[in-house]
This record gives sequence, C-alpha cells and structure tokens, in this order.
Amino acid sequence: MSVPPSMKTETFFTIEMPYREQMETRRTVFSGGNGPRVAVVAGIHGDELEGLYVCHRLAAWLEELLRTNPDAITGTVELYPAVNTLGLDTLTRGLPVFDTDLNRAFPGSASGPLPARLAAALMTELSGAALVVDIHASNIYLREIPQVRINQEFDDLLVPIARSMNLDLIWLHGAATVLETTVAHSLNSSGTPCLVVEFGVGMRITPEYCDQLVAGILTVWKDMGVLAPDVVVPETMHKALIADDSNVHYLNAQTSGLFIPTTAHWTNVRCGELLGTIVSPFRGDILSEVRSPVDGILFTLREYPLVYEGSLMARVMARKGGRS
Repeated sequence: MSVPPSMKTETFFTIEMPYREQMETRRTVFSGGNGPRVAVVAGIHGDELEGLYVCHRLAAWLEELLRTNPDAITGTVELYPAVNTLGLDTLTRGLPVFDTDLNRAFPGSASGPLPARLAAALMTELSGAALVVDIHASNIYLREIPQVRINQEFDDLLVPIARSMNLDLIWLHGAATVLETTVAHSLNSSGTPCLVVEFGVGMRITPEYCDQLVAGILTVWKDMGVLAPDVVVPETMHKALIADDSNVHYLNAQTSGLFIPTTAHWTNVRCGELLGTIVSPFRGDILSEVRSPVDGILFTLREYPLVYEGSLMARVMARKGGRS
C-alpha cells in the first residue's frame, strides 16, 4: 500500500526554561513512500547560517514537487535547519549560558545538562537514516569553497556518495585530527552514514554555494530512491578534487596587522606567488608577505582582515597540473 504524500513541521525536543518558557527544536518532514529516510542538519553552530538557507531551498523545491507531482517523493526527508536555536537567536557559535560547543557534546545523554540532552535527542532522531548531511559554514574569519570533510576511517563508504554531491573538494582527514564528540563521527561510528559539508563564511549566506549543494543533495537522493526515477533534479556541474592531510598546506601570519589579499579565492596559484600582504595601520610599510609554498589550489582564504601572529591566512592544496 502506498503512503499518502505529506509535509509537516514537528517538534522533536522540548525543555523547560528557567522562567515560564519552553525551548523547542523543530524539523520539517516530507514523506511520500516507503523508500529510504534521509536528513539534513544545520544550525548546530549559532553563527553558521549557510545551512539554514540550504534547508529553505530544499523545502521550497520539495513543496513545489509535492504540489505538481504527489507521487514524486518515494521516501522520507527530514530537515533540521536550526538545531542550536539559542545560539542562532544570539549569533553565538556555542550554546549560550552553558558556553558549550554543541558539536562537542555528542552522542550526548538524556539525563545530562541541556547540551547533552539536545545532542542525545538529535542522535535518537537521526539514527538509522540512510544518509545524513551535516552542513557547516566557516567562521567569520575564513571563506571556504564547497567541500565535504571525511574521516579516513569511513572513506570507503562516504567518498562514493561525496563524489555525487556537486561540491568542489573532498578533504580526507586522518583519525587523529577528527573529534569523536561531533555528530558526524558519532553517527558514522554507530552505522548511520553522515557527510560533513562546509562552505562559505560565518554569519553570512552565499546563495550560489547553497544552490550548488542543493543540486548535489537532490541528485544523491534521486540515486538513493528517495525521489521517483522520473523526477527531474537540477543539473550538477562540479567534480570534486581530493585532498588529504599530506597535501594541504596551512599559511599562518608571521606578524600582526591588516591582511590585504592580492589574489582571488579558489584559484590556481604557483609556488612563491604572492597571495596577500600584512600591512601596518599606523605606517605605510608592508610588515609581511603571504606566499604560496607550492603549486596548487587556493581553497581557503582569510575573510576578516585584522590578524594576529599565527592567524590562519589561507590553505593551499598541492597538486600537479591546472584546475579541472
């Protein structure tokens, strides 16, 4: 028997606040069949807004799809756009009052403090999904190209999926550099596939990056059978490069000052090429130059100009040949 298509918004976590109020965390659910269940998670960090817009674009696309073709959704889609509601309300990365990074609280505990309880509730809801996409933006200091970050422990399962996500980079991290208390690691360790997507800049929205990811997500969902075979999804045009900890170079400031970039983000660079300068706001001299250590791709670039000694200026992925 077929399942009638539906869309609903529901509360999956509630907790009493100190003064006559409740905190509610909600999700939107689209269901139309007995196919796979998938989920998109955003807003774990309150200063990251890119994922909220992705959820909006997915919801708008699915609402129109249901209106024009009620049989087009053959599985279940869950959108969690605003997990850290208190942080989003205050543009705070962590959970206010508790001063806790929610993405360091997983898998959580149903009897712990608020961060642990929220983490545990989210784990319960996401467990068993065919695929979870956990969306993050960069912080306010750096701009990132659309990328998937994968723990090498799970690369055999996740890299083939990531290749279809219409993003520009797949960054494989060694186990030693991955925090086990994140939602992605907790889900992957428990058998629920989870991809971490990061792009853009903190406290901002980059619509073209968001639409790029939306096209990739819809393509993957169609391949998985969440959408009917005759559904037309947006065209995907991006093929991901592969990076790992051995070919990613970090460029840190040699002195404090103002960083002025001299090249564009997401471009080919040559070894020794000037990427930017650090200048003094008091004098007319250049305090330091930032140059590429290798031939490669500039995939991270400083967005916030005020820097301290040691601040990250850029990341360059070394590779042979030009960009493809």
